[in-house]
Amino acid sequence: MEHAALHALLLVGLMLSLGGPLAAVLLHLAGAPAGIIPRVARLTTRGALLAAAATVIDLGVQVAEVQGQTVFAGVSFELLRHFVAETTVGHLALARAGCLLLAALLARRSLTFAGIAALGAVIATSLVSHAAAQPEDRASALAAQFLHIGAAGVWMGVLLHLYALRDRIIGDSQLIREIVRRFTPVALAATTTLFLTGVFATLRALREPLAFFGSAYGWTLLVKLALIVPAVFAGWMNFRFARTQPARFVRMLELEVLAGVLVITVAGVLGSVSPPGEDGSQRLTSQQFHALLSPDLPTSHVDDWAAPEDPRGPTPDDLRYSELTHNWSGIMVCLLGLCWLAQARGGRVGWWAERLAPGLLLPFGIFIAAASNPELWLLRRVSAWEAIRNPQLLEHQLGAVLVFALAWLAWRDRQRPEALRPLGYALPVIMIAGSLLLLGHAHSTLSVPDELTNLINVQHAIMGACGLFAGTLRLMQLRGLLPARAAGCAWPAWVIALGVFMAFFYRELW
Repeated sequence: MEHAALHALLLVGLMLSLGGPLAAVLLHLAGAPAGIIPRVARLTTRGALLAAAATVIDLGVQVAEVQGQTVFAGVSFELLRHFVAETTVGHLALARAGCLLLAALLARRSLTFAGIAALGAVIATSLVSHAAAQPEDRASALAAQFLHIGAAGVWMGVLLHLYALRDRIIGDSQLIREIVRRFTPVALAATTTLFLTGVFATLRALREPLAFFGSAYGWTLLVKLALIVPAVFAGWMNFRFARTQPARFVRMLELEVLAGVLVITVAGVLGSVSPPGEDGSQRLTSQQFHALLSPDLPTSHVDDWAAPEDPRGPTPDDLRYSELTHNWSGIMVCLLGLCWLAQARGGRVGWWAERLAPGLLLPFGIFIAAASNPELWLLRRVSAWEAIRNPQLLEHQLGAVLVFALAWLAWRDRQRPEALRPLGYALPVIMIAGSLLLLGHAHSTLSVPDELTNLINVQHAIMGACGLFAGTLRLMQLRGLLPARAAGCAWPAWVIALGVFMAFFYRELW
């Protein structure tokens, strides 16, 4: 979880570092006021520092993962020293942090040299990616990875700078036309490179179509591809209309940047998800596919749910209990989605739904906190400190905290304008954050068979995809980037889809 989040922050900072020099050249050629360039330099510096900080903190996270615990439990400095001094990953992390700190120092003096230093960080990043782990044809895989990150920096890095400077360009129609005219061929070349290198990487990692749907890696990649669509659409709209309708530029730029940042974030998660193996060991079996495609009523009974954990691995009762918690959580999610859909439709039913939804959230949060890990609150076999140390327990409890936050905000909903109900911007932000946790949520322990691990991870990826699409559509609706009525029905529909999957399709026994 922490590794995926830090990888996402690293990529965002890297995009800002790479895009700064190009944005400065673009704005200069387009005739922007001279005062804009120092702002580009400052943002480039901040991006490089963000990426450097994420790199350094991630060293501690990786050491904690080696110890089988979260970074919140503390890190062995002796093990950290060995990791940094004696492993290739440690060496490359130091090299990347050094390049990024150099880029931050150079940005105020020379954006060109800062960009060169940022390219060094891209090389170091490529050398610790999935491409570097290829047993054969590693050189072409590394080259494709380097070009992929570089092209993303050219496209999205420049757009991030333009969006940050929107207050300086929004009123200058001629400047907007020049920016679009000059950036369009560059963006087209970058997106073409992204497409070609992405296809190459996909064919390398996923050797058959079923691997898309039979692995957590494939589902996360599908989410990334889906989020690229609105970014490309917004770019095309700016190319098509910005010269004649400059007022649309900032609106479409916001859509392009929002979708792009989510793509970068999901790419950060994807970098921490293992691709399916060539031998098929990391893909769903035919029996698991059949189980997931066969709906059933929620599990309602477990014989021995309070039995101590078996060190040899999960028992059938353990798996049945996990199905029970997911199934009934899905029922709650379905009810919430239906309430929010009724609110969007309005009328008397919507009025009642608005008052019912807050009452569902509090018991839902209690159910997640208590039932997801009964050894913590119900059976008292695990202390709160042990839960903080354990990655899986911590992620479950963070999920409960997010629901409690929504419950608290729901009671204050009537104080908000009607257009911001339900829950204002907090709802999409929490849905997106929680869904990213699910995408990066991995059950991988020595006592759990690989087949079961992959099944659980695939289902969490499906759940994360539904929640992320719901949160993204809601955020776009609030920002006025989508038609309000259509989006008002679409995002609750994704919430309902998430609930239906959890309630009637989630499986750990097959």
